[in-house]
Amino acid sequence: MQLTIALVATIFASAISAAPAMAPRDNYPTVRVSLYNDQTGHMATASVLSDGMANMLTDLFRGSAIDDNGHIKVTSAQLVQSTQKTRCFFQNYNDIINMSGADNPFVDLDGNPAAALVRDMSGFNLQCSERAGA
Repeated sequence: MQLTIALVATIFASAISAAPAMAPRDNYPTVRVSLYNDQTGHMATASVLSDGMANMLTDLFRGSAIDDNGHIKVTSAQLVQSTQKTRCFFQNYNDIINMSGADNPFVDLDGNPAAALVRDMSGFNLQCSERAGA
């Protein structure tokens, strides 16, 4: 019995010391993202931490000017507050749309730069992080 307790204690101690240290949430820069619907003229801005955590757009923009009865309908997005190291992406399963504070702060969400087609982004989340060494 004592051997089992000692073994379990050793395994837990190893797991705890091997776990990566999480930085406090206040150590991450705040990123502000604006979503636009060029057909209606509406826009809304939300803030997230660049901690890599997924933020559902329906939660971030609930009750905003681009919330159409629980559907987030927009044409484009822009990083309005970020660093040169900020990398963000919208994700809905394998559908990924990238943005970057350094070289790609604006994205046309319908994929057609010649038209402003509304896209329902309700199933998407937004994730932002800071690139190391950039």
